[in-house]
Amino acid sequence: MAAANERAELAKAVRAWRDGNGLTVKQAADLLGMSRRTFEGIEQGRGFSYPAMLKIAMEAKKGADNA
Repeated sequence: MAAANERAELAKAVRAWRDGNGLTVKQAADLLGMSRRTFEGIEQGRGFSYPAMLKIAMEAKKGADNA
């Protein structure tokens, strides 16, 4: 049950980060160096093996140039 909550919280954080930066799924995935499919899975709550690393990467890319 705890794992499901962690996946849901990560999905919520990822979606908020993407929306807050005005990024499409593809732009966000490219910015974080992962496939669109992997990013979509994380955003849909399927989890990610390294959530702490993902959160660090998102923080580093916060407000990044979307060009």
